[in-house]
Amino acid sequence: MTKIMEGAEAFRFEAEGRPAVLVLHGFTGSTQSMRYLGEELHRRFGFHVCGPRLAGHGTSPDDMATTGFLDWLGTAEAALREMAATHRKVFVTGLSMGGTLSLNLAARFPDLVAGIIPINGCGGRLSAEMSELVLANDAPERVPGIGSDIKAAGVAELAYSEVPVSCVREANALMGATGNLLGKILCPTLVIQSREDHVLPPSNGSLILQSIGSRDARILWLEDSYHVATLDNDKDLIVERTGRFISEIASDGGDS
Repeated sequence: MTKIMEGAEAFRFEAEGRPAVLVLHGFTGSTQSMRYLGEELHRRFGFHVCGPRLAGHGTSPDDMATTGFLDWLGTAEAALREMAATHRKVFVTGLSMGGTLSLNLAARFPDLVAGIIPINGCGGRLSAEMSELVLANDAPERVPGIGSDIKAAGVAELAYSEVPVSCVREANALMGATGNLLGKILCPTLVIQSREDHVLPPSNGSLILQSIGSRDARILWLEDSYHVATLDNDKDLIVERTGRFISEIASDGGDS
């Protein structure tokens, strides 16, 4: 049995009769990056919260190398369906690739997703370095990790120190395919985007906002955080704005 890293375990905070929030972590990262957001959405707003560990994550790069985007999507889809079976309104938020997964789920399962909050997600625009890597015939098997792009001093993300290039290619395919689905997103959307991000181009925020089909599309620009914003200086701003957004949308259509 694969050993899960301490702090990378899936989490759940129960609340009956309240909106449910699916919280998704990013590529090569773990639930550690989303636990604070999940805990505070439950504590401050009383939401039901589920934070699954994506397949191949929170264990080892060797384990991750056996998985691909269909596995990561599968984890998110299973959690969404489970929550939708017991909660009438399910919202999805996620960081980085988790944000991309939130976009993907909203586009493909409009009847299950009441609203989304992608945080530094990718709408199909990747860095030139990542694109060069996935296209290189002579790319190495592994490259250095991309975790802990955090402005706040002394804060670290629990993420892999190296990344299988095969998984980088899988992530590239997921992000590109999801970008092609943005027009199908009709649910209320709050895009949260750092002005300075050293993993994904910040222009993804504007791209997502302009490309989705929703009539209720908003954006919150973060001025004091890098890519892993859920652990950075703006983490409480993210909690408050996410909680207020979910409360507003949930109340528009009655109870949860």
